[in-house]
Amino acid sequence: MNIVQEQIDALNAVLKVQLKPDDYQPKVNDALKKYSKKVNMPGFRPGMVPVGLVKKMYGKSLLVEELNRIVADSVDQYISEKNIQVLGNPLPQHTGDDINWENPGDFEFSFEMGIAPEVNLTLPPAHTFTAYEIIVSDEQVQEEVDKLRRRYGNYTSPEVSDNDCSIYGNFQELDTDGNVKEGGIANTAFLLISKIGDLDTRASFTGRKAGDSIDFDPQTALASKEEVKYILGVQDGEVVSGTLFRCTIERVNKVEPAELNQEMFDRIYGDGNVPDEAAFLEKVRAELAEGFRYEGEHSLKHELEDELLKDTGLVLPDEFLKRWLKYSNEKITDEQLASDYKQYARDLKWRLIENKIFRDQNMEINEEEMENYARSFVMDQYVRYGQAHLLTEEKLDELAKRYLSNRESAQRVVESLSGRKVFEYLNQIITKDVKKVTHDEFTDIMSKHMQTHQH
Repeated sequence: MNIVQEQIDALNAVLKVQLKPDDYQPKVNDALKKYSKKVNMPGFRPGMVPVGLVKKMYGKSLLVEELNRIVADSVDQYISEKNIQVLGNPLPQHTGDDINWENPGDFEFSFEMGIAPEVNLTLPPAHTFTAYEIIVSDEQVQEEVDKLRRRYGNYTSPEVSDNDCSIYGNFQELDTDGNVKEGGIANTAFLLISKIGDLDTRASFTGRKAGDSIDFDPQTALASKEEVKYILGVQDGEVVSGTLFRCTIERVNKVEPAELNQEMFDRIYGDGNVPDEAAFLEKVRAELAEGFRYEGEHSLKHELEDELLKDTGLVLPDEFLKRWLKYSNEKITDEQLASDYKQYARDLKWRLIENKIFRDQNMEINEEEMENYARSFVMDQYVRYGQAHLLTEEKLDELAKRYLSNRESAQRVVESLSGRKVFEYLNQIITKDVKKVTHDEFTDIMSKHMQTHQH
């Protein structure tokens, strides 16, 4: 066997694997013998089928299978031994349609390779980064408490609706005479009255009971296009502006907010973890602060990425990567590739920079860190859906181990932890300008920043 690497340029190469019969025939013969002992064929006892007959019937497929295995193993071994930093996976240059499988001889298989660019970093970067410290207001704490009280409240069915109710009803398109349109749009859905932006329309939904009907224009009454699509069960452009619909109420629903008591605290955070109302309010404030800290860090991380991507000026083998993406995902269209590739390339460049910093700083991820991450992930899911009180230590351990046993999940944990370690390192060495802002001010700053990025 001979393997030749032909360098096209710094980012692209072709790997040629050259095989002679001596390289593959012994393994093919072994495969034929093993298969002859397993194959069932009329007229022959199990394990007694002649090898020659097996070769005649299955020789080609076994040859292809063995060649694929030999070539794949050889390519992987070569890349590992030569320490070639490839992007994606080697891409075969031909399908094998031109090979004479009936009279096999010498073979040559060629693979395109995309080579990772060298990452040259200067740390710390000569740049001052803006770090936003977002203040948690008393009003925001109260808003969050109100949300939690509604989320954990009791569902009731009042006879008459008010602004805090939701209605479950049938929505039917009307014709120009005000009658239900034959073959028109019809859907059954929930509508939260407080989501009706037009005050006159909102008033027409209050003081109503099951069986009542209200005619209205959803597109002018509701501020959110997503809400319009949901209640009507349609997609964008299916409803002409000015079209009236009749809502016939089937049921009025309301959530009576939960009392601020130990039962509610235990349901949200587990038995005994929050002993009183003061501790509950402090917990809510801390969670908001943690969320705001994450938002501030996300902004800082985005600025860090922009600066280091600009400083390193990484160039990728773009054409190879586009071919590889299409080869590895047959469902992706040219339009999707064109629209998504820019973000994919940015993420890949940043991952190369992250990996470089991780290696240079001799960072490591141990088993305990992965287990703690998995436990936090599982706990967060249970808290988010109000099921924390159902989660015992034993159950938490079991679910965390099950999560890590999945290869893709474990890889996500590794990527998340390594990204966190790299960010924490950079956060310590960069020069920062810390600015205290309200959440509304931060949201406005980020909105303007995104608009700038889009232009």
